[in-house]
Amino acid sequence: MNGPRLHRPRPPLNQHIDFFGYWAHGGATADRSRALPRGAATVVIDVGGRDRVEFFSADGSTRLPVEPAFLAGPGTLSYVTRISPGEAALTIHFRPGGALPFFGIPLADLENACANLTDLWGADAALLRERLITTPAWPQRIEIVENFLLGRLRPIPHTLTSVLHTAERQPSLRVSEAAELTGLSPKRLIATFRNEIGLTPKAYLRVRRLQAALRLLDSGSGDGADVAAALGYFDQPHFVREFRGFTSITPTQYVQRRSALPSHVGLPG
Repeated sequence: MNGPRLHRPRPPLNQHIDFFGYWAHGGATADRSRALPRGAATVVIDVGGRDRVEFFSADGSTRLPVEPAFLAGPGTLSYVTRISPGEAALTIHFRPGGALPFFGIPLADLENACANLTDLWGADAALLRERLITTPAWPQRIEIVENFLLGRLRPIPHTLTSVLHTAERQPSLRVSEAAELTGLSPKRLIATFRNEIGLTPKAYLRVRRLQAALRLLDSGSGDGADVAAALGYFDQPHFVREFRGFTSITPTQYVQRRSALPSHVGLPG
């Protein structure tokens, strides 16, 4: 199997997790890709027995010092991964705010940062990875992860549910409108967003508007000018500047390089 595969989680995990991604790379060249900001956390677990994961900052060359199982927190920055031939990895792509019930710490502590799973889950994280390494079949690996997550799931009330849902339907939502939806003061809204989502309201809404743009580009719904108009950007140059600031590429380049894994683009080398 070459390239990434997707698996949608079963209920109730699907309320918190968008999808699992996994690689069992048997090709002749490395699979190198850039993960674009989603405003949500992602767990990366090597299941091939490597000592380290090839994980890089947005410049694609600065290696980030992480263990073979770690969490990349929500943020506004992209990052680059490299899966070499013969390697295997599994990822958990949480929904915005979805990581909170599994980790129980303010997500602001993880903004644009990484944390090793052993620091967050203790010895359970090492035992989970060991089980995944010794289990060769992907369906069984997914089942192990789902059962592990179900055991760690703790119900936490979300204050921002109405804002999150509205932002998906209305990507041009403003911070002032978000405050009206919640009834929170501006100061309290920022504090709540940072605790539950890991970003400020402004940063989060910018990232989700980017995600709306990616969906339109994926569906072939018009060119850059059409996307800019549909999502409330001032004009097409404004959209392109914002897009490049998050992704390091233009919308046209994204369409040419997009990966089978949502919010990822393929890179050479």
